[in-house]
Amino acid sequence: MHPAAAEAGVRLYCKRDDLYGWEPGSPLQGNKVRKLFPLLSRPDLPGRSVVSFGGPYSNHVAALSAAGSRFGFSTRFFIRGEAVRNPMLDQARTAGSHLAFISRSDYRRKHDPDFLRSLGVGAAEFVVPEGGTRPGCLTATGELFHEVRQQLGTAPDYLCVSAGTGGTAAGILSAASGSDTRVEVFPALKGDWMRKEILHLLADGGAHASLHVVTDYHCGGYGKFLPAWKLSVPPGRTALHADIGEPGLPPLEPVYTAKLFAGVLDRLRHGRYPPGSSVVVVHTGGIY
Repeated sequence: MHPAAAEAGVRLYCKRDDLYGWEPGSPLQGNKVRKLFPLLSRPDLPGRSVVSFGGPYSNHVAALSAAGSRFGFSTRFFIRGEAVRNPMLDQARTAGSHLAFISRSDYRRKHDPDFLRSLGVGAAEFVVPEGGTRPGCLTATGELFHEVRQQLGTAPDYLCVSAGTGGTAAGILSAASGSDTRVEVFPALKGDWMRKEILHLLADGGAHASLHVVTDYHCGGYGKFLPAWKLSVPPGRTALHADIGEPGLPPLEPVYTAKLFAGVLDRLRHGRYPPGSSVVVVHTGGIY
């Protein structure tokens, strides 16, 4: 048990979804497997073309490109911002993906059908939104909550998860409906828009009082980290890893999971979780 949990009298667990995948070291892991499951289950997918969007350090781009290589469909991505080169994008190219960089202003039009046609996106292509959230995936991401409840033998008091687009959090919140679990969402981006985005994805009109968005641990914004963290790419790996100076933690990446774990441990030390409560931290992946 982590010392902060022991001192707070809290039962702290980690749901290692980074170990949920087809093979070790593949970016197709964790919440990316869950989000893409409805697409990957389609019998007409092999041989088709899949189009999607992402930033230059997007785990979604890495995961979907790996899925295309594994399941026999082609992928092309429109990458936000100026042209850059990094190991994650190199891995996508090695997997056979085509990458095109577009300006940030154009990137904001990624949901506009006319803009998609101007980019040459054809009617026969599957378009997967940024982050991978598409119809049917909330049920797949929600399965994580049912697994946690089965593994613990009861629903946890708190379930904590990081968020970029809110798709994983929305699925978990939907599955947790009717339980006493409080779902804490830690956005990787600054701003107060995440709650609205999650409720929009749910689109069920529910109040979802169990949702709590914790906006204090984004470290200044997407892709920004605390100076004290030690960042490195371990030998034989592609993604950036983060050592946040805490004992006994699983491997973390800095964009999402490091912020989540740092936030939960800080809240433990400040007494935000009552003694005797159970807290589950979801490691969504990004370790490859």
